[in-house]
Amino acid sequence: MPIRAHSRLLAGSRGGPPIALPVALLLPALALTAACGGGTRKPDRPVASGEVSTGRLMQALLTSSDVPHVQVLPAGTTTQLLGGPQTADKPECQPLADQWSTRPKHTRQVYTGGMVTDTADRDKNAKTISLEVIASYKKGEAKDVLDELTAALRDCHGYRTTRNGATTTFAVAPATAAGGPLGDQQVTYTVTDTALGAAKAVLVTVVRVGDATAAYETVRADHEPAALRPAIALKQSVKLRAAASRR
Repeated sequence: MPIRAHSRLLAGSRGGPPIALPVALLLPALALTAACGGGTRKPDRPVASGEVSTGRLMQALLTSSDVPHVQVLPAGTTTQLLGGPQTADKPECQPLADQWSTRPKHTRQVYTGGMVTDTADRDKNAKTISLEVIASYKKGEAKDVLDELTAALRDCHGYRTTRNGATTTFAVAPATAAGGPLGDQQVTYTVTDTALGAAKAVLVTVVRVGDATAAYETVRADHEPAALRPAIALKQSVKLRAAASRR
């Protein structure tokens, strides 16, 4: 069952009208996810080396049967996944602002995603909810994305962006991913809207698999520090690698 239009993830509401959703109280109103903007789907077609076509990428998205205790609600449209363009006030922070933007420096050739709910922990308050976006890039560009995110996390500790006349300040901090390597390359960090406080921090995990990426924004139901269960990211990496190998 796809995410319904009225159930899209809440974000960017500081710069536009608020959006209602069942987990609105769980997901901070960060300008990182879908409140505006979106992408245009391209027809399934042969693509250049390193890219994954729309059809194969759609099939590679996690499903509710892939990982025990995980429910996946695919996005009904790409407008539910990314926010509009935003410019960081510090150039070294721009890769972080680009990560959830419809107009990043490195253009996604195709992308899709959904909401991933993990109830593996017996404590219901420890339930995690992730917004996931998987994307395919032109050959070599996914590595550039991860390299630039890695560099940004060395130099950027916070930044401001303005969207629709509203300015938001974000604090950024590197984080340690649970488990071992999740793909060919990965970064993990937290982003916090300083107006909302540390309790509303979002864990961001971006994993590269060849010329594709899987990005996750993760929060816990009780607002304690979140962790992305490795089994989720590892299974998604397996599916992305399989999609890329089908020519």
